[in-house]
Amino acid sequence: MPDVFRLAEPGREKPVSRTAGSAQLCRAERHWVLPLLLLGYLALYGRSMTFDLVWDDSVNSSQSALLRGPLSQAIRKGEHARSDPATERMPKDLVPQHESYRPVSVTSHWIDVHLFGERAGLMHAHSLLLGLLSILLVYDLSCALGLGLWLPCLWAFHPLHVEVFAYISARSDLLAAIFSLLALLSALRSTEASRARTRWLWAGTAALLQLVSLFAKEANLALPLVVMALALARSKTRATVAAGSALLVGTLAYFPLRRVLMQTASLPMAQGRALLRAFVDLPGVALAYGTSFVSPFSLSPDRQLWPPFVPLGWVVLVLLVVVFWLVLRRVRPGIRCDIMLAAGALAALGLLLLPAALGCRSMGALSDRYVFFPFLFLAIASLAIARTAGKLLVNLHRALWLGPLSIWCGILLVVTWLQVGVWRNEETLARYAVVMEPDNSAALYRLATLATSRGQFAEARPLLERAVQLDPLNRRALNNLSVAYLNLNRVADAKLVLRRLLPLVGSTDRRFWYNVAVAQVADSKFDKACSALARALEIDPGYVEALTLRDRVCVANPVNTSPSATQPVAPDPSAHP
Repeated sequence: MPDVFRLAEPGREKPVSRTAGSAQLCRAERHWVLPLLLLGYLALYGRSMTFDLVWDDSVNSSQSALLRGPLSQAIRKGEHARSDPATERMPKDLVPQHESYRPVSVTSHWIDVHLFGERAGLMHAHSLLLGLLSILLVYDLSCALGLGLWLPCLWAFHPLHVEVFAYISARSDLLAAIFSLLALLSALRSTEASRARTRWLWAGTAALLQLVSLFAKEANLALPLVVMALALARSKTRATVAAGSALLVGTLAYFPLRRVLMQTASLPMAQGRALLRAFVDLPGVALAYGTSFVSPFSLSPDRQLWPPFVPLGWVVLVLLVVVFWLVLRRVRPGIRCDIMLAAGALAALGLLLLPAALGCRSMGALSDRYVFFPFLFLAIASLAIARTAGKLLVNLHRALWLGPLSIWCGILLVVTWLQVGVWRNEETLARYAVVMEPDNSAALYRLATLATSRGQFAEARPLLERAVQLDPLNRRALNNLSVAYLNLNRVADAKLVLRRLLPLVGSTDRRFWYNVAVAQVADSKFDKACSALARALEIDPGYVEALTLRDRVCVANPVNTSPSATQPVAPDPSAHP
């Protein structure tokens, strides 16, 4: 926040900056208000210590063979290679195009496994403590920007943060945010330093913390640009040169270090075409998250980007630029500072949301964890705009704005409380997603996966059929529908589904060819089954299920063996959500 001094008058004491006054207020709040805030956070999220493992938590718990081994091996692997060892056995042209490398997050999960074993409650407690640390850092940043207690309150209690605080595998987002906050605070210290040596020392610290943040999750690559955007908003561009330069060096150093440290078959972070699509979607993604910030009633783990938001986002962006330009020309200096802060924060939000736009394209969902750290700047912009509105409407009766604000805060707390309970286990998550979006193909697939994992294929079939009807390109739903048909002895229907799936995954998916082989065995066509198994093993030479079936059907028995000569074979549902 820029320093705004009152005009000095003869005989009066030396004027005090707004930032200094905010710092004094923060010191007073630290003794009693901050502990209450932290206790409220623990009361809200403490019940997560009774929650089960969900989604990718199995990959990040004692169920992972890699995490049970030496840390030196675990931190060398990329996310695909760690979650699916078959990635490293696949031909080079079949490995995933996108690979993440997060050794800091892996280290955190490795500590969980070796300290807590299979106790999910203690893993949630670990995440709760990290959440407390993030609130303290946001509080310090809020004091530095003169925003008081509102910013950490929004950070601790807004429903958009439930996924990260209540989902163990979202710890990569939590750790990346913590180190990015530390880097941002160090950059601010560098800006305020009066001596060049101190300024560069804090700048170097910020660069190191930024590097650690990227090795927790490569989401905040734009932090150097964010710092410069805030510097422009605070009229401290020259003082921020050291911090901005050091952060840029730290960010650039990440790429060669990543290439040297990561031991995997796939190195690219993203492809050029995907980046271009993400840039086009970016304003729409920002608008979607902004809408959820104000009205969090439609939050769902599988919610999708509404297509009209993409063109509408560009329209809103143009309108915002025009409004900010007109307002800055007409308001008095005291209000101009808040407008500049809001503009800088919104620019930072856009820079940080590009990975979220990429994730939305690749995963097909607006996951709340993608906006965890960018949320900070959305909240800063909102608070700066609210403070500007308060100054412009200074004669307005307090009840006219205090009432609606209190109602909105109460709604946030209620929605957050309900959202936390959604993450109790896989079933509560899946059923909630279907209730919120009954016509969401991904949500229906996830609910059907619970049934297939329990062997309830009759219950899963209509859900999968509906999921495929809503999204004919939902490859996982198609695959699991073929599995359901096979287990219900509807071999002809399973083959029809597999034919639809062939052009979508036929060249890369070993599970698809294994399920084709199972269908051919069920139809007594052993020669075709052996051909399908050969294709599955070309993709993954170590595929255990395919090797076992090949030994039973193609090696131990001649091609013309009757169906009664082999035991029933279970298809591979590929049920990982």
